Amino acid sequence: MQLTQHTDFGLRLLIVLARREGEAVSVPAFAAEQGLSPHHVAKVAQALVHEGFARSLRGRGGGIALARPADGINVGAVVRALERGMKLADCARCALRADCALSGVLAEALEAFLAVLDRYSLADIARPGAPAFAPWSVAEPAARPCG
Repeated sequence: MQLTQHTDFGLRLLIVLARREGEAVSVPAFAAEQGLSPHHVAKVAQALVHEGFARSLRGRGGGIALARPADGINVGAVVRALERGMKLADCARCALRADCALSGVLAEALEAFLAVLDRYSLADIARPGAPAFAPWSVAEPAARPCG
């Protein structure tokens, strides 16, 4: 399963906010640091504020900050809030939908995926120094010709 960019950017922004421990982060500065579209990050920040995970701070030194402590923000809840209509397949338009068990299997897989995320708080995933999962910790090697 792959999360949308919206959710990916939202989780990144929350991790940075958690590491800043209450300090406001400028949305344009975060976008520049991450190499992301400021317009897209602004939409993500707005969604995080709307869902109650972050709060918007106006004026000089304003930006966005966590709405509550990082240990009180559940990763599964964030993903559910940002990934509206999450599904693994579009069984409604499939000709096999009347006699196929795949939709049940996919629903079970999605429940298992979310159950794992539910075990973690933002504080858990924002710990500095935690190693990245091996497939993403280094750039992929260039393909070599066989022979």
